[in-house]
Amino acid sequence: MRPVLVINPRRDAEFVAFAEASVAEQMTPEDLERRLRASYPRALVRARGLSAERMTVWYVYRDGQWVAGHPAGENGGP
Repeated sequence: MRPVLVINPRRDAEFVAFAEASVAEQMTPEDLERRLRASYPRALVRARGLSAERMTVWYVYRDGQWVAGHPAGENGGP
């Protein structure tokens, strides 16, 4: 089953498209991380492990960690 990707930052359309195009069935999070790191060296992929969840969900971080969706001061931010 193809995993659902929760991609961060979502506003980086190029990274989102690359991650979605790079994922394939029978792939592990480590496989996807290797593919992404060819272009995004800090990319990190982690599987979400909720026991009762029926779908596979992976968190995909371009910068190795969660980054805010809006720069400071934009859309009422600090």
